[in-house]
Amino acid sequence: MANFARKDELIARHKAKSGLRGRIDANCIDCVYDPGAPGNWRKQVQECAVDSCPLWDIRARSRAE
Repeated sequence: MANFARKDELIARHKAKSGLRGRIDANCIDCVYDPGAPGNWRKQVQECAVDSCPLWDIRARSRAE
């Protein structure tokens, strides 16, 4: 249960940021991030394959991608 508390904490922290980036990240964390799966939230969001999502093009990803 602690993992999901961490997920809620991440979502709240990103929602509290000013600007759109925080809200976009919070949405993606809520949608994709599984604390029990390998990789941090950025890695999991970067590997998201739901290209029909309106936020897919602007999701968090590495600069090299």
